[in-house]
Amino acid sequence: MTDSLLIGRDHPAALLRAAVERTTASHGGLALVTGEAGIGKTALVTGVAAEFRDELMVLFATSWESEAVPEYWLWTQVLRSLKSQLPKDEWAELPTEEPGIAAMLGQAESVKPSEFELYDAVTRLLTAASQHRPIVVVLDDLHFADPGSIDALKFASQHTWFERVLFIGTYRDVEVDAGHPLRARMLPLVAKATMVTLDGLDETGVARLIGDTVGRTPEAEVIAEITRRTGGNPFFVEQTAQLWATGQSVDATTAGMRDALERRLQQLDEPLIKMLALASVGGREFHPAVMSGASGIELHRIEAAIDAACQTRLIRPERDRFVFVHDLVREKLYAGIPEAEASKHHGCIVRALVADESLQKLMLATEIAHHAWLAGDHVDPEVAVDFLARAATESGNCLVGRAAEKYLRRAVERCGPDMVRRRVLLRLELADAVRMTRREDEARAIHDLAVMEAQDHGDPLLLVRAVVSGPHEGASQNIDLKRRIYEELTGTPPDPGLSHDDLTRQILANFMAAARERDSDDDIAYGLWATHAVMWGPGTAARRQELVEELIEVARRTGDEGTRLFATSLRWVALLEQGDPAFRDQLELFAGLAENTGTERWLGAARVDRSVIAVLQGRFEQAAELLEAAREFIGDDRVHEDWLRYLEWEARYAAGEAPEPPSSVWRTVFGSWHYEIVSGLSSLRRGDIAEARRAHDRVEAESIDHYDSWASLWLRFETELAVAEGDAEMIARLRSRLAPHEGEWLVAMWGCSIHGPISHWLGVLAAAACDRERALECFRSAAEQADRLGAVPWAKLARGAAADLTAPAPIPVAAGTGPLLRRDRSTWTLRYDGTTIHLPHTKGLADLQHLLERPGAEVSAVELLDPEAGPEVATDAALGGDDVLDDEARARYRSHLEALDDQIDAAAAFGNDARAAVLDAERAALIEQLKVATGLGGRSRRLGDNAERARKSVTNRIRNTLKKLESVHPPLAAHLRETVTTGSSCAYRPGADAPEWGF
Repeated sequence: MTDSLLIGRDHPAALLRAAVERTTASHGGLALVTGEAGIGKTALVTGVAAEFRDELMVLFATSWESEAVPEYWLWTQVLRSLKSQLPKDEWAELPTEEPGIAAMLGQAESVKPSEFELYDAVTRLLTAASQHRPIVVVLDDLHFADPGSIDALKFASQHTWFERVLFIGTYRDVEVDAGHPLRARMLPLVAKATMVTLDGLDETGVARLIGDTVGRTPEAEVIAEITRRTGGNPFFVEQTAQLWATGQSVDATTAGMRDALERRLQQLDEPLIKMLALASVGGREFHPAVMSGASGIELHRIEAAIDAACQTRLIRPERDRFVFVHDLVREKLYAGIPEAEASKHHGCIVRALVADESLQKLMLATEIAHHAWLAGDHVDPEVAVDFLARAATESGNCLVGRAAEKYLRRAVERCGPDMVRRRVLLRLELADAVRMTRREDEARAIHDLAVMEAQDHGDPLLLVRAVVSGPHEGASQNIDLKRRIYEELTGTPPDPGLSHDDLTRQILANFMAAARERDSDDDIAYGLWATHAVMWGPGTAARRQELVEELIEVARRTGDEGTRLFATSLRWVALLEQGDPAFRDQLELFAGLAENTGTERWLGAARVDRSVIAVLQGRFEQAAELLEAAREFIGDDRVHEDWLRYLEWEARYAAGEAPEPPSSVWRTVFGSWHYEIVSGLSSLRRGDIAEARRAHDRVEAESIDHYDSWASLWLRFETELAVAEGDAEMIARLRSRLAPHEGEWLVAMWGCSIHGPISHWLGVLAAAACDRERALECFRSAAEQADRLGAVPWAKLARGAAADLTAPAPIPVAAGTGPLLRRDRSTWTLRYDGTTIHLPHTKGLADLQHLLERPGAEVSAVELLDPEAGPEVATDAALGGDDVLDDEARARYRSHLEALDDQIDAAAAFGNDARAAVLDAERAALIEQLKVATGLGGRSRRLGDNAERARKSVTNRIRNTLKKLESVHPPLAAHLRETVTTGSSCAYRPGADAPEWGF
């Protein structure tokens, strides 16, 4: 044992300390410490005794397992220990001349004293010695003691009860069973003693013991495994820790461990060993009813044998099952069964479970699958595959992807030659499981094998499932095969002009017809899912609702709870997309069903769905809490973690922030097109229209299918980009695309991405096209739709936009044809070369007005960025940053100011003056803080790179404004491009023929 003798032994140690303290203060008694070999009995006793070494005398004796040990060997050691610790004069004062004492010390001359004389002599000697100093007599391993030593202990403990003498005995109570020769002598001692029973350490104690043994502590998973295997037995823990520290597996055993296990089992009767061996086949946890069904032995006989086994402390009861305390013991028993016989026993367990399905409720699907796998040929392949597939599903529900993959691989391997359809479908599931772990090449190889096997099988419906279930990107490589499938299903070749995605949809339509004709619920369910997966975007929600409702009914018929839950979740999505408030009840139905499953997958999914609605309704703090709660269920599942990160991006974006574009690692989860769309939206929010346009062009170059799950997200992106660029043609196209679906909502990414009523975006497009009446109608309708769904942010946004449109008319433009650049509230009037236009407010127009008011003057970009800050701002910027603020503080101020500028620009671009005003106030407050922090006469010192930031921001604002003017007033755009310069300083230099601008 290590020096940390009392790790995890607080309560047992407290009991012993109390007995010792009572002995030093008043009187002694008898304490017995019990437990299995290696559990730490000796360590506990010596550890407590060492704490009192200055207050008492400890006499230690230990038994020896040998027939050569003389009688009363324990007491001979006690007397020798007492004599060695006392000075000669004190020893001489004690009654040591008694014949019994002399006999035990080997000094008797001839006549052997009687047992009573021996016991009485030892008792009087200890009593006399305790008058000088309290005594603790430790008698170790009493289970090996000779009968006389036990009888002497019984006598001495009874006759010193009121003396300061404490007897502490240790023994393995699990070995002193009904057949043990000392059992009858030990029972009277147990009746009078303070009993201290030691069990295995818990994980905390195991971790501490490992750390003290080898100087470092393994990960929590390793600690749990060591605890499970060793039962927390300190000896086994130390031995295993030393193996682990040298790089060996914790499954390994040392010679000492094997010897201890062998010795433990040798103490058991042969019938009990056979019963435990049979139980070991069931696993660490086993059930009497299953054992009875598998062995054919009556249940009452099984239960009686298990009760006897519990007395050995090798197993313990737990609710409806029994558990091996040490997995090492179970492994030892299981290893003693010949492999062929063990396989047969596993098969018996599986057949018992099939014969009595009620027994299956006692075990996890993964436990049953383990038996089905180890049973080999002793179980019908179809039965084995069913159990293995169920285990894969259960592992998926618990978000244990690797385990699901393992069971799917085993199921594929166990499929018989005539189980082609089942094997193909399992391979497709396996490909998905591997893809979820981002091993794309391996997943593609598994999928290709499934396709080849489906082709050889000759079932067109199976081939459809194999081909359509493949990865989306790059699927065009299968277009020739899909054409052949279409012809096989319909008897005619497909239209050569069909796109790949439209061909897929037509194949699925014919697949569904064939599946219904076959009356195959399995194929119908697949067809409904696959059709639902390729039907997204405006105008598809009503049809998707029909699909999921039929899918729910199919799931009820087949008992497929997972399919029912998923379809129930997607039904609320379809209802919301149609603007139906009934989505709330449907969401609550799904959440209730999910909670009832108790599985990580569905508990997490319910919280995710609730968080999506919390974002929609503006409850952003609650949404964050729900996502964090969902994260608790996913563990280290990388794909679901990426989903949660995406949902966090959605929440921040919905809250009006300009979040960082998502990491490119998302490409492998959602596809590169989705990544480009989200990155483009982030760029627009930051005012980087050029980067947004590049992202748009990259997606458009791929000719994406506009019915993908991100179709509505794409429409929002296109709408915002069209308005930001003032692209009249694109605006007109989007109005035509969205108009038929007014009253619906933009919903993408299977319901995780909700982007407002389509009416709102029609209003934005109408306002950009200067169609005021239509825009006003759309915004008012959007506000009403948002109210019905409780979507507070969207209602406020729509009403704000409508308020801007109904604001008092601008001040009448003075008569004449002279150039004019005038702002009234959120509208600008621009007149040049006889043409007048009206534009919504942007900061770029304000920058141009500032320059046009001072023709020929150099105006700092910093001043344009913040005209209210005063001329000293430019001077500060030219001088660079100030060192009064440290680098970290400067970075925080810079980041926050830049974020505020971006958000102000975004709010202004959408005509949300109320939000812009709030953000402006926050920015002003931050500037005031900077003034206080930097001093210099109260001037607002700029951060180190403020001039560069101002140059970029102002240049982009002016360029974007000029680009918008090109489409609505080309002569004015051309004039300003020739006369306006941008950079660190900006200027309007019209030359000799300068127009006289009105403001």
